Amino acid sequence: MRKALWLALILTAVPALAGTKRLAIVFGHNGGQGPRPALRYAEADAARVAKLFVEAGSVAPTNLKLLQGRPVAELFAALEWAKAQAKTDPQTLLFLYVSTHATAEHGLLPGAEQVRWKELKRRVTATGAKARVTIIDACQSSGLIETAAREAPTFTIEAEDKLTVQGDAFITSSASHEPSLEAGQLRGSVFTQHLVAALRGAADLSQDGAVSLDEAYRFAYERTASGESGQHPGLAVRLSGYGEIVVTRVREDGPGVVVPPGIERLVIRDPVTRDVLLSAARPAAQKLLVPSGTWQVELEREGRRKEGRLEVPARGFGLVDEDQLTARASSAQVIRLESGGGCPSIDVATPLPVLVSLGQTLQPALERLCSSRAVSSATLSREAQQVLLTITLDDRPLVLSRSTAEQHRLAADLAELSLKPH
Repeated sequence: MRKALWLALILTAVPALAGTKRLAIVFGHNGGQGPRPALRYAEADAARVAKLFVEAGSVAPTNLKLLQGRPVAELFAALEWAKAQAKTDPQTLLFLYVSTHATAEHGLLPGAEQVRWKELKRRVTATGAKARVTIIDACQSSGLIETAAREAPTFTIEAEDKLTVQGDAFITSSASHEPSLEAGQLRGSVFTQHLVAALRGAADLSQDGAVSLDEAYRFAYERTASGESGQHPGLAVRLSGYGEIVVTRVREDGPGVVVPPGIERLVIRDPVTRDVLLSAARPAAQKLLVPSGTWQVELEREGRRKEGRLEVPARGFGLVDEDQLTARASSAQVIRLESGGGCPSIDVATPLPVLVSLGQTLQPALERLCSSRAVSSATLSREAQQVLLTITLDDRPLVLSRSTAEQHRLAADLAELSLKPH
């Protein structure tokens, strides 16, 4: 299966832009340690991003390093590889994408290992690539920005046939006090799903077929921060030069899809595995990059949901025709905080940052309860000044309630339940 995937990547790779060597290092690590449960989708997200860099980002397969669940030593070795590549070509553009656990204080925390933010920044800079774009999808990842460069809400930089900028751009998925969420319904992290959609063309506000770094960041920021997860991505730049860094292109001859204007969301999945290729909220462009084949399409407009199958040709674009899709009932949005093992994840009914953070704090206590009692569901919500944790315990519903001032005591309430007789 993996050989077939990489063969497809090689056959569909976009020719590299003349005069610029593009390198990509993509690192995903699901591993947790101690109170940090294993992530579900960091490594899958890394594969999605790597595939996208080759399909549309002018990164040759030989210029890509995809590291899934690998030790930090291999990440450092990949950066040394990039350093050697940059020495042979002064027009080198390096992309680094990382998805793993992290904290603002400690930096990256893949499994039992650690990489301080300053150390990561030092090693990226030491590659000597003329321009470097670092993207971190991890909790509290703006700790990197605080050690990297000045924050900037927007920017305009350019580099195409000739790389006309130099320096660093850092994009992070959340503020220094915020978690970065995985969502079960997306089978990936909230931020990376928006970023992937942006780079598949949904962020092409100028409608020129090219997605710049500026367009991609603005799209991912606005969709991530609009309430879906309560996260606020960050950006820091230390660049000089002029023009735009074009990250990806939607080719004029496809393959891809044309979507109707004004839709709220478009989800394209593999019809067999149900894996999400892209989930685009309010796409700014109508042409999106989608590989040829048969896809499951889900479309939302004005709260109404439709779905169906779509054939994408090898050349050209498949049309997403709303009249040919079947109406389906819409479900309420729930953010799921993923956990490991057989214990249920805590669902957050309203994605307020304070509830999201509380849910992650309570998850270890819930998992300890699962070791002695049968827990089949858990939902965190807020009503007026009360925080409610509703669980199904031993096949019976139970509501734990605390005031917002005492919501931290819910962990003790869960611990007490584990001591009570069944």
